[in-house]
Amino acid sequence: MQVRSALVLTLCGAVLAIVAALVALQASTASQASARAALPGACRALDGLANKPADASPAIAACLSQLSPRATLPLAPGQYRLRTPLTIGRPVTIETRPPSSPAACRQGDAKRCAVLVVGQMASQPARGIMPVEIVASNVTLRSIAIVGDNGRSADWERQVCLNDGTRPLGGGVRVKGTGFRLQNALIRNFSCYTGMEVVATATRPAIINSTIGPNGTHDLPQMWADGVTIHDSSGARVEGNIFRDNTDVQLILGGCRDCTLRRNIFRHSASFAHASFAELMLHAWPNSSGNFSGSVTSGNDINCGATRRCGYGIMIGGEPWYPARTSGGTVSDNQVAGALVGLNVDRLTGAMTLVRNSVSRSGGAADSDCGRKTWPAINIAPRSVGLAKTDARQFASMDTTKCILLRRP
Repeated sequence: MQVRSALVLTLCGAVLAIVAALVALQASTASQASARAALPGACRALDGLANKPADASPAIAACLSQLSPRATLPLAPGQYRLRTPLTIGRPVTIETRPPSSPAACRQGDAKRCAVLVVGQMASQPARGIMPVEIVASNVTLRSIAIVGDNGRSADWERQVCLNDGTRPLGGGVRVKGTGFRLQNALIRNFSCYTGMEVVATATRPAIINSTIGPNGTHDLPQMWADGVTIHDSSGARVEGNIFRDNTDVQLILGGCRDCTLRRNIFRHSASFAHASFAELMLHAWPNSSGNFSGSVTSGNDINCGATRRCGYGIMIGGEPWYPARTSGGTVSDNQVAGALVGLNVDRLTGAMTLVRNSVSRSGGAADSDCGRKTWPAINIAPRSVGLAKTDARQFASMDTTKCILLRRP
């Protein structure tokens, strides 16, 4: 009798749990339907563009122009083709409706995720424009994918990417507004330049739990692409992402004050076409500060694979490319494996702390722009030794000026 009573209670509990879940689902569905009904007509019409060949950019722009600030634009799963540049000029959230599992959008699954497919765009009157331009502050892209169309021709890619004025059109997304957030998203399959560019005026960007790459082609000059390019920011968060097969530098910054670059994973497949010059690079361009004061770069996992498809694992400074100001911040508790040089510091112009970083399967003979050399696993160049506050017990001290690695297989 006690066993039967316990069984009845268990079954009753299970039934009640199912009923509660159905009620919650019904309420959620009703809430979503109500929210969709409240959208402007131009936004409700976007469902008709999913998986259709028509250019969705004008329709999305028309919808955004009618949304209130801080509104949410829920897009149904499917592919939305962008054949002309899209500008996001209102502080809105764009996400998949209903919210899908994070994995669906990070994999670009158009059955469960809204996927913006960037096609072969004509050259634009404004030089340097990118396919998606985010000019408003406080824009969020959540549970969404932005990918390059596989149908773009090699002739178009060369025409766009080998011209400095049009090269950004071969990339993906440019962020100009402050407070931008990318979460549970995918940026993939762009021809050159960068998957995502954050300009110097765009402070407090957050790139969280997303997949960046593959982007670009390493074995064709000027057809390579960064994964994420942050010019000179403050308060940035780049956390929990997967950077895969970005072919210039996977994540590169020209300065970032009070920023966190944490728990990101960097990977490469075996082909040389998917290699990179560097994985994670802190330096300066001629027009950026190279100031990393208050920033923490920690807990990142870099593995360039058995075929060692990255030149520098962590690159501090810009000397292999050009002289650059670089100082400030802490680089700690990172792991690097399978790089030609695991950690290179060349050169610092102010103090930086580098502690508890692990480097394995790195170093050895390799070609570079400055000749074939035997490279160390960890290098702190002579002009940086006095400024690097490090606990590394074994490191070389080589000058790596003009020594770009992995230009050739």
